[in-house]
Amino acid sequence: MKLHWLAAAAALVLTIDVAAAQSTTQTRARSGSAASASQTTPAAGTTTTRRPRSAAQLRNDQLMRDCGAEWRGNRAALQAQGKTWRSFLPECRARRSRG
Repeated sequence: MKLHWLAAAAALVLTIDVAAAQSTTQTRARSGSAASASQTTPAAGTTTTRRPRSAAQLRNDQLMRDCGAEWRGNRAALQAQGKTWRSFLPECRARRSRG
């Protein structure tokens, strides 16, 4: 008899927890991006420390900028050759990393 009461109480507690979790999830979803943006920005007076980008990361950034500019400049001709950005990028990276 006591086991039935214990099981009923446990089931009640679990359903209350699930309902509470669902309502907070729905509230967060409705609050929109403004609330999520405020959660990710640091509080006033605090500073965030980020490691500086390494030389390899900076080289990669510049390589992507250069290849992107080349793609945008010659897009029509490259697409006429049947190339897509995904097929062009490895060729451009190989060409630019050598020279």
